[in-house]
Amino acid sequence: MHPVTTNRPDDAATIRGSGPNRLIEVPILASIPGLLHGFTVKGSNTASAIAGAAGGDMPLVTLRQVHGAVVRVIEPIEPPGRGVAAARQEGDALIVKGAGVAAGVWVADCLPILICDDRTRTAAAVHAGWRGTVAGVVEAAIALMRSRFGAEPSRLQLAMGPAIGPCCFEVGDEVVDALLRARPEAAASIVPGAKKRIDLVEENRRQARAAGVPDEAMQASGLCTRCRPDLLESYRREGPGAGRMAGFIAWRN
Repeated sequence: MHPVTTNRPDDAATIRGSGPNRLIEVPILASIPGLLHGFTVKGSNTASAIAGAAGGDMPLVTLRQVHGAVVRVIEPIEPPGRGVAAARQEGDALIVKGAGVAAGVWVADCLPILICDDRTRTAAAVHAGWRGTVAGVVEAAIALMRSRFGAEPSRLQLAMGPAIGPCCFEVGDEVVDALLRARPEAAASIVPGAKKRIDLVEENRRQARAAGVPDEAMQASGLCTRCRPDLLESYRREGPGAGRMAGFIAWRN
């Protein structure tokens, strides 16, 4: 369905830690010196998982997510905190510059995207459900990283965490119509059939590529939330009782 790209990294995910500290890493970000990232799983305690990965307490800033394309920037937190230090502004992408504070998003089928630039020491956490994807939230985050902090898209590295996959993300015609009206080129991310499905990972990869991020600098976990009840939360599978998982990113002190 999608064109073959020889320099695209294979999907990959590594589980680290145990119990409440358990999280998933994606190799493309795990290899960057000084960068901390992860996607929590079912049963994780987010503050504990971050502390375990960081070797000590680190505050996490999150947003009140509204399924749009508003990008916020973390302002300095005084004094340094621990656990969740939620700004609770509305938005669906959060940028942090410098060390010691994690930017995070919450998901339970939507796609969490983590982006970094090791030259400017900026990083972003992005929440991309279908509405955010239609609105171009990943493009908006990349654009603000560039305009405000000088992070060139060609230098960015990007990881996409667990999300509902094209195997399971059945949608109505109104969702497909909304996507194609906003982004006619997204037709390649729609899986045809009696019930149409959307490939959120592929569409956000396409948008990031259009914004200037090279294919070889992007990697997905390859994990579908709905297919993995043993490991991942899924609103589609569990309904309103589903928990939430965090995708977070930070520079170490």
